[in-house]
Amino acid sequence: PDMTDHVTHGGFAAAETERAEAEQNRAAAERGDAPLLPSERLWGFWEFTYANSALAIATWAFLIGGSVGLFVGPKEGIAAIIIGNIVGVMLTALATTPLSGRYGIEQFVALRSQFGYNGSRVVYVLAVVILTMGWLAVLAMMFGRSIDGLAALSAGEAANPTGIKMIVAAVGAILVTWFIVAKGPTSIKFFNMVVSPALVILMIVMLYLILQQRSFSELLAMPALAPPFEDNTLNFIIAVEVNLAAGFSWWPYIGNLARLTKNERTAFWPNIVGIFGAAALGEIVGLLAAVALGDSDPTIWMTKIAGPVIGIIALLFVAFANMTSMANILYTSIVGLRQVGTASIRAISWGAILFLFCVIPLGLVVFYPQMYDGFFIFLVWTSALNSALAGIGIADYFFLRGQKLDMRSLHGPQENGPYRFWGGFNPIGLFALAVGFVVYVLVFNPQTLASLPAFKYLTASVPSCLAAGAVHYVLTRLFARGRGWGLYP
Repeated sequence: PDMTDHVTHGGFAAAETERAEAEQNRAAAERGDAPLLPSERLWGFWEFTYANSALAIATWAFLIGGSVGLFVGPKEGIAAIIIGNIVGVMLTALATTPLSGRYGIEQFVALRSQFGYNGSRVVYVLAVVILTMGWLAVLAMMFGRSIDGLAALSAGEAANPTGIKMIVAAVGAILVTWFIVAKGPTSIKFFNMVVSPALVILMIVMLYLILQQRSFSELLAMPALAPPFEDNTLNFIIAVEVNLAAGFSWWPYIGNLARLTKNERTAFWPNIVGIFGAAALGEIVGLLAAVALGDSDPTIWMTKIAGPVIGIIALLFVAFANMTSMANILYTSIVGLRQVGTASIRAISWGAILFLFCVIPLGLVVFYPQMYDGFFIFLVWTSALNSALAGIGIADYFFLRGQKLDMRSLHGPQENGPYRFWGGFNPIGLFALAVGFVVYVLVFNPQTLASLPAFKYLTASVPSCLAAGAVHYVLTRLFARGRGWGLYP
């Protein structure tokens, strides 16, 4: 009996140990420390579509639509929204989601095959640390403005978009987002599936209310709010470029979301349904509202269109839509940080590293709320980097590697591994990235709106994407293989 009891207890202890190890492995995989096996992935087609929709439908979609209305009227604006977003989203999704869906790999671990393990850190700082911290601050301030608008509407007072109520609400939004993401991707999944369908319904309701005030034909005939140039073609191409920038702006995020999907198809196609469809819907609503009411700020036009009761409900939903976007981009950013960071960074607990990442956005919200007003310029600048990254990703994964990556080499010791390139940097990939960025700025300067004649026919994002991809492909074929860099076949 004593021996039987000992064996029984030993079996229970072994089972408990195995369960604990399995839970640790699952948590490590969810947080990017290892590839996710298909059985460990959370999202099917519609669940990933919900996640993408929740990411895309936020106040930024309305602001982008309102920005389009500055350059062109609704007829040209709707065309610009559809053209720019579908091209930008498809190129971004091709560069990031198929490899994540196939291998369950973290996006910035995969970038070691393109830029080297140190080069991927450079890209992370440029594309995520700088840009994502800015996005978190902007989205939090959008949330704060919505709450300030709600308070003002309820009290019958004028809103104060840079006042203390906005700042307190924005800080609260960042802290609540931190709490949600600290619980892991399962909580994000639940949040997405609840909020996303409600927001799609809200957008349809707002579109219906706009059309109740003016017919669709009247709206289409309305002019742009403030076209900067007499050349209508140039104004239209700038509107297209704004939406290309919106499409490419998803580059730092959707790869790490796609690693939670079941397979490659599930990783790619929901971006077209979710991100493109939801973003286009939100932008079109913002465009029509801006030209109809002469104001691109949704915290103002929603109450004008819907009245106080529906306006309060709409602002509340939009406020929480920003939090779904914040949760998604914060999760993907920290998953990437754990992979590109040093051992000391990886040793920091999940909740603590999330909070540390939020410190700078909290500071921006409190001390620099004016950055919200630079949203449009900030958005277009991001495309100078993201379009080049998309071109390099497509060229490397599809044309140079034939969709094959070595998981052991990507996750093993990097100092002497095949993806070390030259001191951990791939000079070819980084040079191609610089070329793409320079091409963008030469063709179109987001700060001044100055452009070359070719911009009217090519945009700036597409030449940047093509130039970076072509340089990466050609130089890799010429030099990388001979040096044995990067396991290229």
